[in-house]
Amino acid sequence: MKILGLTHPYSWNTAAALLVDGKLIAFAEEERFTRTKHAPRSFPRKAMEYCLKEGGITLEEVDHIAIGMDSKWSVVLPNLWPPQPPRFAYGKIRRTLAEISRGNELFPFSPQDPRVTFCNHHLSHVASSLYLSGFEKANFISLDGAGGGESGMLGWGEGTDLHICKRVTNAGSWGALYERMTKVLGFQPHSHEGKTMGLAAFGTPNPDLFDFIDWDCPVPRIDHTKRNKFLASLTPREKGAEITQEYKDLAATVQHALERALLQMAKYLSEKSGSRALCMSGGVALNCSANGKLLHSEYVDDIFVQPASSDAGVALGAAVFQHVQLTGKRPSFVFDHAYYGPAYSDEEIEAVLRESKLGYERCDNIERRTAELMSQGKVVGWFQGRMEVGPRALGGRSIVADPALEGIKDKVNAEVKHREMWRPFAPSMHYDDIGEYVEGPYNSPFMILAFQARKDKVESYRAAVHVDETARVQGVREEVNPHYFKLISEFKDITGRGVILNTSFNVAGEPLVCSPTDALRTYACCGMDALAIGSFLLRKDS
Repeated sequence: MKILGLTHPYSWNTAAALLVDGKLIAFAEEERFTRTKHAPRSFPRKAMEYCLKEGGITLEEVDHIAIGMDSKWSVVLPNLWPPQPPRFAYGKIRRTLAEISRGNELFPFSPQDPRVTFCNHHLSHVASSLYLSGFEKANFISLDGAGGGESGMLGWGEGTDLHICKRVTNAGSWGALYERMTKVLGFQPHSHEGKTMGLAAFGTPNPDLFDFIDWDCPVPRIDHTKRNKFLASLTPREKGAEITQEYKDLAATVQHALERALLQMAKYLSEKSGSRALCMSGGVALNCSANGKLLHSEYVDDIFVQPASSDAGVALGAAVFQHVQLTGKRPSFVFDHAYYGPAYSDEEIEAVLRESKLGYERCDNIERRTAELMSQGKVVGWFQGRMEVGPRALGGRSIVADPALEGIKDKVNAEVKHREMWRPFAPSMHYDDIGEYVEGPYNSPFMILAFQARKDKVESYRAAVHVDETARVQGVREEVNPHYFKLISEFKDITGRGVILNTSFNVAGEPLVCSPTDALRTYACCGMDALAIGSFLLRKDS
């Protein structure tokens, strides 16, 4: 049975996924192919074409097409509550229907095709985490800015059974609150929420400032009228202006409110279900700091966070949800890695290198050569194997460096990434070494959980630790990514330190690189010292 999962073009992040007989064959975001960040409001045509090619099938051979969004009216009608002035309500309906209709017109198939199923947006999010977590029974939280007719869904599941306890309205959206605060801080909403999360560590929260949140409910609620009035009272920071302490404190306050809300939700669910396992999805689940607080709270013993939790994730979730509906069983895999994108052979890579006229050498041990360069203070692009899905680079399309070197963080931020100097990086290490470098170690393959760095080890990877002494750890297993595992091994053999700095292989404003051509272009236009691509090494000082 071949199920193609797609994000609806109504969404801000689009992707495609292919499930065959309960196994995930391919999963990739449209932005990686079009080179437009997030690929908003666009049909994931190139991602779909890649998935079909990887599966060796045509669109006509697909048995089922699952779209991660409800039908038009299921999206529109819930947004009319609370009641609104007729003229405003009519305008909102008309605009939303027009946008959805435009998205439907982009389909390379008819929306009435009998193979097509429109799946509830948040059920798709939930399916992408709960059914792939490996937990037989677990609670789930799915939150985003607006997911069709609602912005969140809370409950618990056992086997394939789902028990929905609470739905969060779009008016009371936690994701929308974070987005709008991101805009106030002078960043781009729907894209730069990670900056807000990072900036929060430089501020002091003022819990009394957000008087529009009712904390007395089992699941805290946002009063959208009071929230809008509060937001209107703020003066947005102009782009490029100084980030004053006031804005840093605002970032800390919204982060604190989100963490407090999530902890209260986790408490509510653990009491309802009796389970202390938690599955997270939706755009809010990309908040590493909050996820770390959940993991180390008294309400959570085990956690699974879907690594592509933006709207891109509903492509996978819709396919998974459809599989469960058709078979009555969960898919036959656990989502324990994110390497479902394109891979390129040495022959394909060398053909591009020859055409580029850039000098290069073939290496018998590319991992050793890269580790040597890192130990010498070089910043290296790392392009190996299948591309990862989600916003975190995980050793498929990464930029790597020695995190112990003084000044390396500033070099990577300023000369390579072309981004703000205060932005943090993350550490990659062997899975078995996580406990050596952070407190409260836990399986963390996706760099989406924040841990407290061990005081006796923090200086050995200072550039990959944030100002609040937390680290977004990636634990690497040899059987999952042998090339990246070996790179860390070689670096450890040379330096005695088994942790490396890892950031995404891109520059500010661009998606993660996908193809060898993307990698060469990015390498050539930034301050990267070298590029390890397949078995080939390029150096700017050679």
